[in-house]
Amino acid sequence: MRTYTKIILSEFSPVHFGTGKENYDFSAGFLHSDTLTSALAAVRAQFGHVQDVKTFLSSFRLTSAFPYHGSQYFLPKPIGNLDVAIENQDGEFYKKQLKKIRFVEESLWKRLIRGESLVIHPSQLNGNVLSTLGQSTAGMQKSAVQQRVRLSNDVSEDGDPFFFDWTFFNKNSGLYCLTDATGAVLEEVLKWFEVLGESGIGTDKNVGGGTFNTSIAPFELAHMENPTGQMLLSLYIPTLEEVSQLKLGNACYELVKRGGFMAGSSVEKLRHLRKKNIYAFGVGSHFPVTTSLEGQIVDLAPEWNDVEMHPVWRSGQPITIPIKFSYE
Repeated sequence: MRTYTKIILSEFSPVHFGTGKENYDFSAGFLHSDTLTSALAAVRAQFGHVQDVKTFLSSFRLTSAFPYHGSQYFLPKPIGNLDVAIENQDGEFYKKQLKKIRFVEESLWKRLIRGESLVIHPSQLNGNVLSTLGQSTAGMQKSAVQQRVRLSNDVSEDGDPFFFDWTFFNKNSGLYCLTDATGAVLEEVLKWFEVLGESGIGTDKNVGGGTFNTSIAPFELAHMENPTGQMLLSLYIPTLEEVSQLKLGNACYELVKRGGFMAGSSVEKLRHLRKKNIYAFGVGSHFPVTTSLEGQIVDLAPEWNDVEMHPVWRSGQPITIPIKFSYE
């Protein structure tokens, strides 16, 4: 039995999660693990803990933050062809609907990762989530696009209009993540989550965006006999030694480009700078290996000649779970 702590982020104020691009007309639907760990490190640094950031990040692991609605908690669908069918339906429309699924309700997900087949009712499909029968996810979150104007310092220039996408979570909905932290490390992680919830996460924190409340619950995963692979619940940046062991020719994976601005820097004049880009394996990716995947923490600080430039650590150390999948 594997046991993790579920960290539940509830009662969100309107929030915008950036995508690493300069446009704001689309908000990401969930938070990547490296964004969360870096946000915790950033608020921790604001309280004077600036010398041991890498040590802090190395002391625990987080999954990415996934959606929940009421009592339903969703996890990422394993990438690849799964044994899922829809009752009395075999048309192209429903096949396309199945391909859209990104998140699966926990009890169904635990069956999928064990290699079991699922037969579902069409009503269980709602956008990119697969829910339990009789449990609606309608209204889990909604989006509202707002037009704004970017003003120049030169008063003779016209403003530059742009669109900004806000995400509004239902009062019974939000995000959650899992952590392997225990003891004093877990206490510290929860402390910084509470501080982060008060200050906000995402864009427009200065106007109250992205605030949330924090609570915890246990998460258990039963022992699996004879797994055939390891699946990611976090972004994963492998070491050079690990890359050759992943058997990528048979693996099911996606690559996610990570970068963006140094918005969390404690040095304000550096926040306009772009971090170096790096690619990570995304959540839901899985590999035909049964050994643990360690990953690494990397420094994405840009080449910039300033004495106040500091490391920009990004955690690519994942939480993984065993999976049964046919890699033929």
